[in-house]
Amino acid sequence: MIKFFSLGAAFTLALAASGLLVSAYAEDKGPIPAPTIALINAQKIMKESLAAQSLLEQVDKVHRKERDKIAALEDSLRDERQKIDRQRTVLTTEKYQEKVREWENKSGEHIREAEKRKRALDIALNRSLAQIKNALYVIIQDISENRGINLVFNKLQFFFGDPEMDITEEALVQLNKDLKTVKLPSIDETAGK
Repeated sequence: MIKFFSLGAAFTLALAASGLLVSAYAEDKGPIPAPTIALINAQKIMKESLAAQSLLEQVDKVHRKERDKIAALEDSLRDERQKIDRQRTVLTTEKYQEKVREWENKSGEHIREAEKRKRALDIALNRSLAQIKNALYVIIQDISENRGINLVFNKLQFFFGDPEMDITEEALVQLNKDLKTVKLPSIDETAGK
């Protein structure tokens, strides 16, 4: 898919540069501007930016807290089940089965709650990542305007590109100035929405 996109993009650029697409475009909007291309490694920026690092720390902290909460709950459920099993000899079969069903229902509720909180964390993380991506998009637009760039490709989609075309470091420096941290929304807030 990446090779196909790269070859397709290269073919389109070659057609645009050769003027073959100009006539179709010119009918409606005038001549196609000559491509001024830049490359950016968005994955590197999303990994190395200060905002992404702060977000990663917050997510790790929430993961540890949730893991501890689940471990304590599992211990409690295991103790409760052992208590029920020890009462088996003194309880009637019906009463024992009723207690087991109650325990299973309680256990199932806790599993559903843990899954809900995991989904809420995923949603909160995606919202925070979107803030970083939106800030990066604005920065790419500003760099493009200042340099006269009219086409920006993700560097990872190409085998080769002139290092002079790479705006990754410039964008990363600006993102680190503009957005040092992103707050991860609370799971409790997100879970209710």
